[in-house]
Amino acid sequence: MPLYKYRSLEEAERHLHQLLPQDPLIRFMEVDELVSALKPRKKIARGIFRFKSLAEANEHRKAIYL
Repeated sequence: MPLYKYRSLEEAERHLHQLLPQDPLIRFMEVDELVSALKPRKKIARGIFRFKSLAEANEHRKAIYL
């Protein structure tokens, strides 16, 4: 990421408007892309599972989600 130096606060504010996109959808998409790159989504096991005991259910939960 580049480092910028400014002589005044007004100059920094003008440059900030150039750096940030004006469309909120574009800003949201950029933030979403950053978040997904930093923390990939976990796999979600689909369906309904039946277990004979609570211990078996906890083992399944740990294996799938943790």
